[in-house]
Parts: sequence; structure tokens; C-alpha cells
Amino acid sequence: MIEEARIDEKGRINIGQETRRKYGSTFFVVKLSDEILLIPKPKDPVAELRKWGKELETDKLTPGDIEVLAEEEAYKQIEERNSRRNKGR
Repeated sequence: MIEEARIDEKGRINIGQETRRKYGSTFFVVKLSDEILLIPKPKDPVAELRKWGKELETDKLTPGDIEVLAEEEAYKQIEERNSRRNKGR
């Protein structure tokens, strides 16, 4: 789903009612080199991270292992985004 959002004169982004119902009204703004991402903020971010940690079995990984996994995932997402962007050109 693609939805157009506009920024008003006070710098507020207006997001449609359907999207707010589905994702809530609080988002993290992730600034990338040439775009931004809005990521819905969980009601309890710490509980959400704990859930992810259990699913990933991070208790069995060293901090270095986790860093490598995070970097690999970030590069994968960047490559996928660039691929989608280049297909549109």
C-alpha cells in the first residue's frame, strides 16, 4: 500500500486514518541518505526487543556476532531498496 502524506507549514506529517488504525500514531523516523522511513513504535519497545531476542536466540551469540548479523541485514535491506528503486527508472 502506498499512501501520499504531506508536511504542513508546522512540519507535521498528516497520515491517513486507515494507516493510523493499523500502525498507531507514534513512529520512529529513520533518516537515510536519500529517503526517510517511518517505523511504527511498539507500545512496549523493550518487550518487543526481548521477543526478537528470544526468536533470534541472541542469548547464544556474542556481541560481535550480533553486530555482524545487524550489518548483514542492513546491507541486505539497502541492496533490496536500491534494486526496487532501479527497477522504477
